[in-house]
Amino acid sequence: MTPQTLAGEVSTLFTLPDVVVRARAVMDAPMGSAQALVDVIETDAGLAAMILRLANSVLYGHLGRVDDLGHALAIIGHKNLRDLILATSVVRHFRDIPAEFVDMDTFWNNSITCGALVDLIARRAKLPQEEPLFIAGLLHGIGRLVFYARRPAEYRMAIRYAEGGGQGITAAEQHIFGFTYAQLGAALLTLWGLPERLRVAVEYHLTPDDAPAHRKAVAVVHLASGLAANLAPSLKTPAPATPYTPAQSLFAGHLGLTASDLDDIRGEALAASLEIAEIVQPNATIF
Repeated sequence: MTPQTLAGEVSTLFTLPDVVVRARAVMDAPMGSAQALVDVIETDAGLAAMILRLANSVLYGHLGRVDDLGHALAIIGHKNLRDLILATSVVRHFRDIPAEFVDMDTFWNNSITCGALVDLIARRAKLPQEEPLFIAGLLHGIGRLVFYARRPAEYRMAIRYAEGGGQGITAAEQHIFGFTYAQLGAALLTLWGLPERLRVAVEYHLTPDDAPAHRKAVAVVHLASGLAANLAPSLKTPAPATPYTPAQSLFAGHLGLTASDLDDIRGEALAASLEIAEIVQPNATIF
């Protein structure tokens, strides 16, 4: 078994809503127009409302009120919108995960917090925003849901291995499956056609020193996932009990961030994640 074969099991079962398929088709078409995209999105009131709320959220930092869908699409951008629509559809897809592994509300709380942290860290580090990394933060843990959904018996073995050997659950994944949730998540993002920068950031966020490219993007997701694990923990499986202290001299340093910067970002992330959670997962119990 490889990350690609296991990811393929989920990819073939996951069917996007019709409006999402049509919207993505317009965005991918060489001659697709902004008005054609507006026309498609306007057929789904929920999707239209979500896009307007995103355009007015901290995620895009717009200073004025956006009430027009065409204006909202221009702010978000077609590439970013394509990935956001996919990501929010994913949030709604993974529902029937065994409760012994994870509470889905807290899992998405962690994921959304990580996405908010990624956005804040990238902005503070002045990384280019033409392809925001928020999606990499939101989906950094998606591989775990694939494990839970498709290989629950084997994952129970991984938990027992972690508990019996005093190792972390990620090391147990490597032992039982031969790969980690990060590699599995990256394989799924590859099948879904997400940009390379996002895929690499997800795959190497556990081992940033090994990243072959996009090292700043990887460092951002590495820092954000570690901070999110303390701000909004989600695992029911064994996890470190000590507070996360990112390798500030290394990865934060690569990004030009100080310990004070990270403290500020922590505070901003909680408020930002609440707003984003209301948009991405409006019916969840947050915090």
